[in-house]
Amino acid sequence: MISGYRLRRSAEFQLVRAERRGAADAVLRLQVRPNQLGHPRFGISISKRLGGAVERNLVRRRLRAAAASEASSIGGFDLVLIPQSAARTASFQDLAIALGRTLEKSGVRAAGVRAG
Repeated sequence: MISGYRLRRSAEFQLVRAERRGAADAVLRLQVRPNQLGHPRFGISISKRLGGAVERNLVRRRLRAAAASEASSIGGFDLVLIPQSAARTASFQDLAIALGRTLEKSGVRAAGVRAG
């Protein structure tokens, strides 16, 4: 993922969380905040409860790839992706579907719009 599309600082994550807007399902929780950049920025927050470093990094890589494929269908939003415990056993396809579903629930992406 291109560095301009990432949330990096703790303050950026806190601003998104303070907005209290988003959606969730069994695999993924999404928090959203509009930005003025015209393109999305993503941040991933993974709890150590999800497993060891190897498991967390696998989930993080899969989410990053899924987010990169969705970036063209999303406007100017800052998004924090928080995988739930079910993400540990989810495939890449399951994570991509969960991301699409939560994007639609939160109103960031219109229903039926596919990344690609």
